[in-house]
Amino acid sequence: MKTHRMITRFSPAPRLPLLLALAALPALLPGLLWLSLALAALLAGVALADLAASRRTIEAVRHVSSPLSLGEANPVGLSFRCLSAPVALEVLDDLPLHMEPPDRWPVVRLQEGAWVEAGYRVKPGRRGRYAIGPLHGRYRSPLGLWRRTITWPIVDEARVYPNLMAVRQYEVAIRQGRQMEGLKRARLRGAGTEFESLREYQDGDEFRAINWPASARRGGLVTNLYQVDRSQPIMLLIDAGRLMIPHIRGLSRLDYVLNAAMLLATVAAERGDQVGMMLFGGEVKAFVPPRKGRRQVMAMLESIYDVQPEQVEPDYGRMLAWFRTRHRKRSLVVLFTDLIDPEINRGLTAHLSSMAARHLVLVVTLTDPALLELSRCMPSDTQQAYEKATALEVLAQRAETRARLQRSGVLVIDVPPASFSTAVVNQYLQIKEQGRL
Repeated sequence: MKTHRMITRFSPAPRLPLLLALAALPALLPGLLWLSLALAALLAGVALADLAASRRTIEAVRHVSSPLSLGEANPVGLSFRCLSAPVALEVLDDLPLHMEPPDRWPVVRLQEGAWVEAGYRVKPGRRGRYAIGPLHGRYRSPLGLWRRTITWPIVDEARVYPNLMAVRQYEVAIRQGRQMEGLKRARLRGAGTEFESLREYQDGDEFRAINWPASARRGGLVTNLYQVDRSQPIMLLIDAGRLMIPHIRGLSRLDYVLNAAMLLATVAAERGDQVGMMLFGGEVKAFVPPRKGRRQVMAMLESIYDVQPEQVEPDYGRMLAWFRTRHRKRSLVVLFTDLIDPEINRGLTAHLSSMAARHLVLVVTLTDPALLELSRCMPSDTQQAYEKATALEVLAQRAETRARLQRSGVLVIDVPPASFSTAVVNQYLQIKEQGRL
């Protein structure tokens, strides 16, 4: 366990000047100046002895769980050992600007020679790479006349990733053989795309699976059997342009998208699919070709965890063309974007309609709960009436864009934050269950 040299400082506690003021009171009376001087000298001797008795040698270690999850209360562990007399240590850590500190910092009661564990929880408000530290502690002298402050020059790197709590919950549920709350239980029915064999028709077989030429030759109904392709490509296309900047309940739209994308990638990897990703703004920021396995999900995380949305308008035609030149195999293409700008939507719809001829395209967008609340409110004045009309107009434009995309063969999800990640994964599971790839 690595420890660090401590830097100590001391300052008088409020009790010491108060006692000095009390010692000076007799001097206000005639002939008692000597008493004040004697009391002050006595107090000075006691204070110096108290200061000497307050010396402590304390070792400290910080344990940062890595990576930290965006928007969640992540634990930070602390360990302390006092090599001298017992003491009650108040602890304070230096945190980056975008990390919300705990409501209450820990107070650790140390005994001589024993390591004591403590900790707190920190809530990051932004993804990226940060430094936590140095670490500070404070305690009182035995008589409470002094405060001693200790600084340990411990600085630990903290990487804030998209919210991994849902991913971890899913992995735990899989290991325990149960279903994660909110996710549907999808079953592969054998409706794959690769022909496997023929057999006689049985009750319950789908009508479309009947092989009519073979049935005519054999004089009875014959059904095609298809094997389920468990290694299908899933490509996640993530818009990191200006439409992803606005915040909803403390997180940017891009943060919600990355949380959902990582949960989808984890579920798809667990089911044996190949998962890839392309993240773009004004230019392509990251491209990870589709591969199988848990390592692929981690590679995707490493490539995007510190990416922030740009104040630019992506050229969707150019970005989708760039994608098509590098990925041609039929895939489930999941585009995470927004549908709030009618002008952009018309061009995007045309590009996605063309892409839907080769791929199964799913557009995922986030509904702002504030818009829904405004659209349902009963206006009490002219301002609220105007806001409601604006909200209704925006929602109508989104509905029109969704309908246009769906008529072009594109699937669309438009849901609020509370059900965003699970809605995306459930749509993927439904596509797999139906054998649409």
